[in-house]
Amino acid sequence: MVTRRRTPAQIVADAQVVTFDREFFLREVWDYRPGEHVTVLAPSGGGKTHLAYQLLQVTAEPELQACVIVMKPRDETVDKWNRRLKFKVVRDWPPAKITGLISKRPAGYVLWPKESQDPDETDYRHYRIFRRAILDNYYNAVSTKSINHSDGKIVFADEVVSLEDELGLRKELQRVWSKGRSMSCGLWGASQRPAYISRFAYQAHHLFLGNDPDEDVQKRYGEIGGGIDKELVKALCARLKDKQFVYIHRDTRSICIVNR
Repeated sequence: MVTRRRTPAQIVADAQVVTFDREFFLREVWDYRPGEHVTVLAPSGGGKTHLAYQLLQVTAEPELQACVIVMKPRDETVDKWNRRLKFKVVRDWPPAKITGLISKRPAGYVLWPKESQDPDETDYRHYRIFRRAILDNYYNAVSTKSINHSDGKIVFADEVVSLEDELGLRKELQRVWSKGRSMSCGLWGASQRPAYISRFAYQAHHLFLGNDPDEDVQKRYGEIGGGIDKELVKALCARLKDKQFVYIHRDTRSICIVNR
């Protein structure tokens, strides 16, 4: 008897990977601990920023405060979510201290420096501001002072490749990726192309892989894998619809599909 090798479609069918609606996933499946890293990969327009903010909505709080790093001069998605989540927009770091009860502290800051008409001057200034923010959140993620008590920090970089390559913050980001869990500082990174992002991002505890028809991207998704069978990951990603994501939890080696 000849045993025929199964195709990727059969592998997916046999694995019975569960698909969750986005709301159910956020409410019942998503489980985050301070210091865990998150990586979201999808092409432009693939919904990665929207998903990241949805995750922040159910994760960030005054005791687990988020710092969202924004490099674009304008971004409608960021504007919309800032209003919804009531994150405080600041142009420099550190932000002005807030005194009083802990309830007055925001669940997150959006670090959004102004741009000048000189790209070199803008990059130099942004490098200094973003570097201070990354290292400040990393070194001061946990505080025992009663009025400023913190259980951890989240640093979310919507286009982490730009921070690494354009601004030269690779060393600072790698420090958080490699040591942030023990410091209770989680680095959440999003990128359009998995080939360009640091391989440290592949080691995130939570991986979200979005729809991308490019075969090279799907191959890289399989390599990222998070300990899951490469062919299964590739096959799932190839079958994704627009705004769907394959979610992988590295610690438990579990996998599912998250609807838009």
